[in-house]
Amino acid sequence: MIKLIKGQRVSDGAGVKLNRVIGTQTLDHADPFFLLDEFRSDNKDDYIAGFPMHPHRGIETITYMIEGQFVHRDSKGNEGDLKAGEVQWMTAGRGILHEEMPAMTDGHLWGYQLWINLPAKIKMIEPKYRHIKNEDMPLVKKLGVEVKIISGVFDHQEGPVQSFYPITYMDVRLEHGIFETATKGTNLIYVHSGKVTVQAGAEQLEAEAGNLILVENVDSLNVKGDQGGFLFLSGEPIGEPIARYGPFVMNTNEEIQKAIQDFNDGVLDN
Repeated sequence: MIKLIKGQRVSDGAGVKLNRVIGTQTLDHADPFFLLDEFRSDNKDDYIAGFPMHPHRGIETITYMIEGQFVHRDSKGNEGDLKAGEVQWMTAGRGILHEEMPAMTDGHLWGYQLWINLPAKIKMIEPKYRHIKNEDMPLVKKLGVEVKIISGVFDHQEGPVQSFYPITYMDVRLEHGIFETATKGTNLIYVHSGKVTVQAGAEQLEAEAGNLILVENVDSLNVKGDQGGFLFLSGEPIGEPIARYGPFVMNTNEEIQKAIQDFNDGVLDN
């Protein structure tokens, strides 16, 4: 199955303007992925208020910066200045509070926030924070294709992140090239530059910047483009019951109520 999902303009955090493609009425989630936002603007009023301190439980959150900077701080004492090309991979697990604030007063900001669900058996693991430098992520160049590997494997090279629930996360640029890869149960192509054409089995779709193509239940796919760029995400569905409320993703409503109570009592991250 192959499907085009159009991005929706939303506001989140303290008023940051976003293009949201997962976590909408059109696509609530694509198991195991629960949210994908793009923040991209040269108008500081669109993002300067950032994402003040807020909680998470039951998921991993990944912030990938292409341009600009974010300063991270969390309730476990972790701090980091996320620069262009770098990745912040945070496992919320049993609970954590964090904030991400732009590090400039002017300039261009371009990046992504991704949420990955965790299976029930590891939802309450201890939180973990990882700051991945640009030079630590392999960059594969071949035949009009450039692939930055954040996690997963491409052309026998592996990204630096070993996530608690394994996914593939890559930033792909095409210059009259074809990106070909084996797939998992859920596969996402978010187009951030130009146009691309996705071929999966007998089906084919074209998408332009700002939109997503969802591909499920095929063995492989290829993406063609003259001057296109996209994020490629792939993972096996967890297939468990879902209960979701804001920044909490759990398996039952009772667990959601417990997360809310723990946050209100100030013990979410204990």
